[in-house]
Amino acid sequence: MNTKQPHSTNSLSFDAGAVQKHILVRNFAIAEKICQEAIADNSLPNPILATAHHLLGTCYYLQNNLPKSVEEFKNALTLDPKNTDAAISLSVIYNDVGKYEDAKKIYEVANRSLALKRQGADQMLDRKFSLKHIEIGDLYFKFHRYEDALNEYAKAIRLDPAELSTRIKLAKVNAKKGFTSRAIQELQQLCHEHPDYVASRIQLGLMYFSQGNVIDAESEWQKAKMRDPLNDEIQTYLEMAKRTTETIVN
Repeated sequence: MNTKQPHSTNSLSFDAGAVQKHILVRNFAIAEKICQEAIADNSLPNPILATAHHLLGTCYYLQNNLPKSVEEFKNALTLDPKNTDAAISLSVIYNDVGKYEDAKKIYEVANRSLALKRQGADQMLDRKFSLKHIEIGDLYFKFHRYEDALNEYAKAIRLDPAELSTRIKLAKVNAKKGFTSRAIQELQQLCHEHPDYVASRIQLGLMYFSQGNVIDAESEWQKAKMRDPLNDEIQTYLEMAKRTTETIVN
């Protein structure tokens, strides 16, 4: 879940940024304690208390305690109905557990709160959902929970197919799961659909190189260099391929 704090958070009373850092490294006990202490402080304004509830709910969510997570997201919305992070987080859970009508209602709350009743509203809100799935997927990937990461990235792509970097993340997860051929096919398709997207060619080259296919790796990096000739990363990979080829020849 997104751990972004509202602009009005009083850092002297509740350090949401510190909580976010603890959550990212899975120091849940410390993060929960900070949030609970803030919640117990009745002098704090509602938006800050809502942030504390939202972050506490995020801790529970990442520990697969969905009932308590749902409770905290609801508490956040009770205190601050305009807390779109809590609304979207709650909607994500409802969608995941099949409570589609409840998810739809929360979705509409987030929609109103964001004042997105103009053209492109659904796309903008879908992107917010997508970013949350990417954040969760990144956490799963970091802790080697590749199947969960795969599911989150797939959800993100369905919601926002224009975010091409998510498809690279998906390919990396498949490679980690041992499905290298599938990962290469995904990257090949991405390069075919978006030939000027340099990042996909760089990653495809790395996939080839990891399989000992230096020739195809170098070919992809050369194509990438044609599109971005000043990219130092590409040049580094090309030099690596050259050294490897010379070693094989000698």
